[in-house]
Amino acid sequence: MVENRQEIIRARYDYIARWHDAIGRLTMPHRQDAIKALDVRAGERILDLACGAGANFTGIIKYLGAEGLLVGIDYSAGMLREASRRKESRGWSNVEIIRANASNLPFGTGEFDKVICTYSLKVIPPYREALDEVWRVLKSGGVFVVLDGKLSTGFTRFINPLVLKMARGPMTDISRPIELEIQERFESVEIVEYDFGHTFVAVARK
Repeated sequence: MVENRQEIIRARYDYIARWHDAIGRLTMPHRQDAIKALDVRAGERILDLACGAGANFTGIIKYLGAEGLLVGIDYSAGMLREASRRKESRGWSNVEIIRANASNLPFGTGEFDKVICTYSLKVIPPYREALDEVWRVLKSGGVFVVLDGKLSTGFTRFINPLVLKMARGPMTDISRPIELEIQERFESVEIVEYDFGHTFVAVARK
């Protein structure tokens, strides 16, 4: 069942890959807030989980330096084609792009200093397994930054039913308790909410 859903989602994102960045500029704000929270340092190894077309790459690369490495993984071949075009057009030699399942990462334990995941944990069907994999591939003391949507618990919670309905379009389950799942796995978690509680950035430390 999960595999079937993954294939349906993959096909959808393959189809919209060419327009994903343009859509994202309107519908997925706060990307720069997440990258700032990642606090990229020269020479680090960073994983962009479910990187899509590579919208995070530019903001990360400018701080990474020639000795650092940015690895972008995604399950959608269409998204990775767009990410590869972005890499080639900018001549980035320290970016690797890999097709992989977020719930079974092809990396050793403790390979990365930091991991970022933007607007994807609400989409990935085996998201709990993906969180387990993030914890595994992070070094001790490593940082995991998540940017995603959520249901509001504040005064705008009355529009939660509308938010749920709108989120079903991109196959997003916005009711998932992502913040709680992160807190269960990591030593220290700081969460900042935006958009009246409908968007959040979490910074988790292993």
